[in-house]
Amino acid sequence: MKKIGIVSLALGFLAVGLLPRVVSAQAKEVTIDIPFAFIVEDTPLPVGTYKITRVSELSHRISDLKGTQEVMFITQPATNPTPVATFTLFFNVYGDQNYLSKFFHQGKTSGYLIPQTAAEKELAQKVPVTTKTVPEK
Repeated sequence: MKKIGIVSLALGFLAVGLLPRVVSAQAKEVTIDIPFAFIVEDTPLPVGTYKITRVSELSHRISDLKGTQEVMFITQPATNPTPVATFTLFFNVYGDQNYLSKFFHQGKTSGYLIPQTAAEKELAQKVPVTTKTVPEK
C-alpha cells in the first residue's frame, strides 16, 4: 500500500512538471482576426482570420484558415516593457500600408520581432510611421 502511495505521488509530481511544457506547446499556434489588409515580409495579405504557427525557435508561418494564403517568416527575439494581457500583434503603419512588425504571447514580456524588409525601410524614410495593435479576442 505504501508503494502505491509513493508511485501516485511520483506520478503527480511528474504531471505537474509536464504542465508547463503542455501549456508552452499550446502557445505554438494562435488564431487571430486581422480587420485590415497587411504585409508580412513583402507579401500582401487581405483582411481575415489567420493562424500563426511557430515552426522553429525563430521561424514562423502565418496562414489564413482557408489555406489560400501562407507566408513563412524569420523572427528575432523582442522584448516589451510590460506583459500583454492577450496575444497581441503589432503593426508598423505607413499611410495605408500595415506591416506586421512583432507579436507577444499573453502574459509575456518576450516575443518576436519581424525584421524590416528593404521595401519597408525605404518606405520608412519617406512616410512617418505609427503603430497599430491587434489583440486576440
